[in-house]
Amino acid sequence: MTKNKFKYQELLDKLVSEGCQMPPLFEPNGIQACRFAFSSSKQNHIPQYVSNPRRMLDDINKGKSDTSLLALSCFATSPQAESFYHNLRKAFKNAERAIGDSLAEGTLNNEDGQKTANSPNGHFDFYEFENCNLNKSFKITKLL
Repeated sequence: MTKNKFKYQELLDKLVSEGCQMPPLFEPNGIQACRFAFSSSKQNHIPQYVSNPRRMLDDINKGKSDTSLLALSCFATSPQAESFYHNLRKAFKNAERAIGDSLAEGTLNNEDGQKTANSPNGHFDFYEFENCNLNKSFKITKLL
């Protein structure tokens, strides 16, 4: 694990105490990354369990909680993110209300947090360190 404290360390500790495991994590080493954002909000980049705490409690009670929902979903490239987004919109009519209507891009540095390995579609989870603020370093580059 890391010597730095994660932004949502207490919640992560709670999930681990409930039987969840942290995935293998790696330093991002200054990679460029993309994520979905809301064009109308100055406060993007909030994990699902933080924006919807009730979901975390429900998932714990159902035995299906996951530390991934305290991380931020990212993509390695904008084409990968856009492809995922368009496929999601085909399956879920209101996807833009849930995950955003825009693409934000920025750099993930080692002092910002740690990431999981990229999946074949370019997706990875990013676990922020407590002083990380992606609202300052990620900028909206495209409306989706």
